[in-house]
Amino acid sequence: MITGNCDPILKSTFSAVPELNDAAYWKAQYEGQVAGQALTKVLTNEIRKSSNLSVIYQTALQGMADLFGVSQAMILRLRFWDPRQMLKVADRLPKTRVLVESVWPIFTITEPALPLRSYWISECQVTQAAMKTFPGLLNVPTLNDFGVILESPEAVIDLLNPQAYPALLMVPLENKGKPLGFLVLQHDQSHPWTAAEIDFIELIAGQISSAIIQTETLRQVESIVEDRTAQLQHSVDLQGKLYELNRKQIERLREMNKRMDEFLSTLSHELRTPLTSMMLAIRMLQEATLSPERRSQYLHILEQQCTQEASLINDLLALQELETKQVAMQVQVVDIPHLTQELRHNFEQRWTRKGLSLDIKTVPGISLLTDVGSLNRVLLELLTNAGKYGHENTQVTLTLKKIGEQLEITVSNLGTGITAAEMPYIFEKFRRGQGITDSVVPGTGLGLALVNSLVQHLSGTITAESTIVTEKQNDEPTPSHLTTFRILLPMSPDMAQA
Repeated sequence: MITGNCDPILKSTFSAVPELNDAAYWKAQYEGQVAGQALTKVLTNEIRKSSNLSVIYQTALQGMADLFGVSQAMILRLRFWDPRQMLKVADRLPKTRVLVESVWPIFTITEPALPLRSYWISECQVTQAAMKTFPGLLNVPTLNDFGVILESPEAVIDLLNPQAYPALLMVPLENKGKPLGFLVLQHDQSHPWTAAEIDFIELIAGQISSAIIQTETLRQVESIVEDRTAQLQHSVDLQGKLYELNRKQIERLREMNKRMDEFLSTLSHELRTPLTSMMLAIRMLQEATLSPERRSQYLHILEQQCTQEASLINDLLALQELETKQVAMQVQVVDIPHLTQELRHNFEQRWTRKGLSLDIKTVPGISLLTDVGSLNRVLLELLTNAGKYGHENTQVTLTLKKIGEQLEITVSNLGTGITAAEMPYIFEKFRRGQGITDSVVPGTGLGLALVNSLVQHLSGTITAESTIVTEKQNDEPTPSHLTTFRILLPMSPDMAQA
């Protein structure tokens, strides 16, 4: 970078006249050429190694200030309101913002008043004149020459004030006929710009223009690379999410296939087992020598297995109808006391051998507008389930109470509990607790699935919980499970819709 003050002869090199003696003249010419070459070399190296335009600008401005002894130099950049107007600058004055990007001498923040950093081209007649002469340059050697281009002295920005700087040269910065801005050199006294000076300044302006295009192109390339990188990263992220989604879907399909296999296996077992017993009973009934007592026994087995088979098929059909929304609501007022009395009478007879009792807790005056058949089936299934898994000589509790505009129904029993791992799946078809199948507890795993579908049919919700409690058996404390199913039903279909 060229710094410091040059010899007075060097400053006047480009305007040296032959009146000087021959040795001094040629020495000045030589030193001027060397200084000019040094500046172009320094500027070329700076452009090659740096993408910081501010550094390049200051290198160029300070170098020319040293060579020509100018009072002020600056780089003005143009920002067009409509980029298409860059090709029509000679036709009419475009709407353009002028940015003062670099000034020599460098202004510091400690100065009381910072110079103007941007303005509209319509605010300065000097800049307008430079734009009108594009692609030529604006050469104003004396204050009197400003009178040609100025209609009003006030319509000039302070940085281009002709009173302070009566000599002005504005060389365009351009690329393929499109204006980028101006390289401005000013003297605080009259100064006729020579052809040699102008040629060299245009050379420097060309280097600055190349630096601007190079830097802006590099920024555009970097922006494109960043955009493409971001798009690629987004694509990779999206592919990762799609892969994860596909993996989860495959896992769900595998789980569904597994559940389907288990479903078909259980269904096959539950259908074949009664059929096997029925076929055996029929064969025995065909024996001519069969006694009346044995005949009655096999008829009972045949009837029992037929009932079990019909119950399984009916449950499957009911589930299918509920899942496909083919069941219509038969809404009527439910007499809760009458319904609970029938349930008490029915289950006290069923549970006699096991020693179970049914405690029904309700309050008088509760009426419910719902599908009585579906509600009755829900209570039958839940109480049947409680009886299967309740310990002998314990109590099953059925509670019905009104909470706001809903009826809460809870069924609780002490007995075999539901583990935390099994809890999320208890309402699935053919899903029974671990170890239940190996025990003597009969069942198909359809009861709770049917209850869940019926509760949804009634616009209600059902939840379950199972906690460890301590009960006494033979006067000894024994850990057990309190299992509770809780149902919330709307008091009427209208409330469910609301």
